[in-house]
Amino acid sequence: MAQTTFSGPVKSLAGFISAGVSNSVTTAVGKTLTVANDAGKQIYYTSTATATFTLPAVNTSSPSDPTDPNQSNNYGATFEFVLSTTVVGNFIVKVANASDTIVGTAIIGEGTTSVAVISTVTASDTITLNGTTTGGVGGANIKATVIGANRYKVEVVSGATGALATPFSATVS
Repeated sequence: MAQTTFSGPVKSLAGFISAGVSNSVTTAVGKTLTVANDAGKQIYYTSTATATFTLPAVNTSSPSDPTDPNQSNNYGATFEFVLSTTVVGNFIVKVANASDTIVGTAIIGEGTTSVAVISTVTASDTITLNGTTTGGVGGANIKATVIGANRYKVEVVSGATGALATPFSATVS
């Protein structure tokens, strides 16, 4: 089915169903994401190796025609990652440029004894799950959504091993 665009509110009395083979992307390598190909889909990572996923640059500029289906504004675009197995290398999700940042929290649990809720700091722009202290065990989930000018909201839920540490850092320059 082709892309359909509505310029007004859409109401469903029974909900919307996102299901089928086109709603998930399975990959064993990192990549630079795009809104057109990756937003709204579950990115299912199947490798233990190091991988970097670069989020699209935030664009919240006002389009000249708000009904144009080809506008570049990506406000509200969401990218979700699920790890199929525990990573051995680093699983990295980062912003595209030094202007964009992330804000949010990580909930990381170690075994049955420790749980940490870790918040980003002002300059955070990268999430790194290392398979041990910062999370990255099988089933880990990361969600990143454009929420405003130069800003992604992130949610990280993962298990870990060892002394828990923050997965957030500032590495993009």
